[in-house]
Amino acid sequence: MIKLLKYDLRRNANLLFGVMAVLILAELALIFWTTLALQLRIGLGIFFFGLAGAVLTINNMKVFDYNIHSVSRRLLPVRSLSYVWSSLVYGLLNNLVVLLIGVGFGFYWYSQDNSELWSGSGLSFYFWSMVSAEVVFSVLFAYLLLYMIIALARSITKKGVFWVGLLLYMVIAIAIDWIDRVLFDSNRGQPLFLVNIFRAQDGALPNTSTNSVLLTYGQIAFYLLLCIVFLFVIKWCVEKRIEAE
Repeated sequence: MIKLLKYDLRRNANLLFGVMAVLILAELALIFWTTLALQLRIGLGIFFFGLAGAVLTINNMKVFDYNIHSVSRRLLPVRSLSYVWSSLVYGLLNNLVVLLIGVGFGFYWYSQDNSELWSGSGLSFYFWSMVSAEVVFSVLFAYLLLYMIIALARSITKKGVFWVGLLLYMVIAIAIDWIDRVLFDSNRGQPLFLVNIFRAQDGALPNTSTNSVLLTYGQIAFYLLLCIVFLFVIKWCVEKRIEAE
């Protein structure tokens, strides 16, 4: 896995450094663009981070697709799932770098605008620890879901893979969201569950409790079970593709 991860990082180094460099330059430009309203600059800064995250997610999907293609050509071991672990770590490392850049600029914007926009900073360390853990879990779940969709689409057809994958994503995401609502009476309305953070008032969550924005133990078990299912489906699809070739 480590060798494959190093290979993926070297192969995509230009793109990764380019995205990070453009992101940092864009954020620096917003800092020095003092004629623009502060809130608007903060909003644009968040947009740029979202855009960088989208580019890196698409890149991660391409890396996984390339790796399963290598497996089908028997250039990588079939049964070790190293192509899955390597892609996951690759995606997490890229997100970690973006997060660190975001934290650095976030402290700057906080020092410039200590208003209600940042009122969530008054919440407890435990709350933010749980939120961080859920975000990491959400990212892992999202990646595994996308990997499974890529593997399924590749095993179903050789043409129109994007549209088949998009259709599979919509069906599977809606099904997961429906099951989540039925089993856990969830009102998240988000197939890829991300944390709902409410604006705090005086360091407290208005009209809700900390637990209401976090996954329950039942949901955690449910999504962990889904992750295991995704891994089995990925393995089955890749091996089926190898047998077909």
